[in-house]
Amino acid sequence: MAQFIFIPEMGCSGDMVLGALADLGVGEEIKSSINLTLGVDVSFKEADKNGVRAKVLETSIDEKCSLEKVVGMIRSSADILGFDDEQYDFAWNTFETIVESGRKTGFEDHLHKIANVNTVVDIIGSAIGLAALGAFESEVTTAPIAVGKGPAPATIEILKSRNFSFYTREVEHELCTLTGASIMVNIAKGVGKIPKVDDYREGCGGGRKNFQFPNVLRLRIL
Repeated sequence: MAQFIFIPEMGCSGDMVLGALADLGVGEEIKSSINLTLGVDVSFKEADKNGVRAKVLETSIDEKCSLEKVVGMIRSSADILGFDDEQYDFAWNTFETIVESGRKTGFEDHLHKIANVNTVVDIIGSAIGLAALGAFESEVTTAPIAVGKGPAPATIEILKSRNFSFYTREVEHELCTLTGASIMVNIAKGVGKIPKVDDYREGCGGGRKNFQFPNVLRLRIL
């Protein structure tokens, strides 16, 4: 059985997850599936993140919509793509985790952040890429998750509610987003140490901002 390990030393966002998955070779599956179901063009650009080569997600849309439309897009995408039970549960639970954290911490501001097409792109794209790589049949863990200064209360609620370890980096940026946190807690069984091995594949998903350190999420497959 393969072992998947996320290394979120600069946090985690939905687009960084997709970038890491694409860097591991499943970018075309993600692109074609997102275009088919949502009519959205996505691409993955090679980028240098302070000395680390990474894939960065680029999309053709940044459209706000109602929460009801987000629900409909997730369900219709899963139906069109023929998601199996594990993919569907992951996608739906990732969305539900985000919504529930908002109910506990201030729903109106929360809705402003998640009610958009890009949230669906991140969730459906992750379900596609993780399945293509075999993550749902493997052991998945994550290293402790970095957050920046002033993370969203709902993000902290997600991590604390699942007992996922996190720590603050002195960066004036969110680092770990709502969608990124929810993807982590719904695919990883928990937080663990990074094994010291030489033989592994690694994908790097780059964040959109540049810092004095490599702004990447690493995903290793042992």
